[in-house]
Amino acid sequence: MKSVSLSFISQLLVFFCLFWIDVQPSYGEREVYVAPPYVPPPPPKSKVLLVDNEDGTLSTPKYNRMWVKKDSYADLGRCLNLYEAIDYVENLTTAGYDDWRLPGLGELAMIYDNTKESVMGWDHNPEYPLALDKRFADGAAYWYWSLEIEKTDLDGCCATTFYFVNGMPHVRRFISCENGGVRAVRNTK
Repeated sequence: MKSVSLSFISQLLVFFCLFWIDVQPSYGEREVYVAPPYVPPPPPKSKVLLVDNEDGTLSTPKYNRMWVKKDSYADLGRCLNLYEAIDYVENLTTAGYDDWRLPGLGELAMIYDNTKESVMGWDHNPEYPLALDKRFADGAAYWYWSLEIEKTDLDGCCATTFYFVNGMPHVRRFISCENGGVRAVRNTK
């Protein structure tokens, strides 16, 4: 009896398999799917609103600040340490104003624009594009001194700078200079 039931089950399985194959729809040859070409999304819109004052300055009306188009590196053709940067802004008279100063870290962040990649650094190195609007002058420094100065027991230390390649703050000794300068700012109200 065992052999009969195994035989019956075997026949039933064969019948079921044949039936299953027969009832499956035939799709025939399919066309090869070709995906549409990739269209990149539009670039993000800048949130940095700058107004060209046509006098060597740019304004950020939302924040009531005025910036010199030419930073110290573009103006002098060299980097400045903190002492030189302070002296530079104290003697600046761009557009007839004499109240220029070092910006705060938050103020520098106001003009940092991660929707821009401008190869306008003093050495025009394409590996280090600045996140800065092209209305600022070419030949710029890569980082700027801020007025945030650390109180420490160390001699000649330290001030916070803002790196315009990646938008990160860095702490540097007052005598640091390489690739840096100052972007002068003044309040408009």
